[in-house]
Amino acid sequence: MHILTIEGMSCEACKRAISNAISNAAPGVAFEVDLIRKQVRFKSLPPDRQADVRNAIRDAGYGVLESARP
Repeated sequence: MHILTIEGMSCEACKRAISNAISNAAPGVAFEVDLIRKQVRFKSLPPDRQADVRNAIRDAGYGVLESARP
């Protein structure tokens, strides 16, 4: 599992914007946006898509605070 913590995500509209950004940057990659924890969890995020996803989230107006693999 790959987890990104998102800065600035505070509402359902934010969640949709982040979901759309990720879907466009990494089509076919399964993920879940958790508004309460301010995280995006990927079952698997290929290394060649990680920068694309981070950049898409930033381009949508949000920060990526940290990346972790539990």
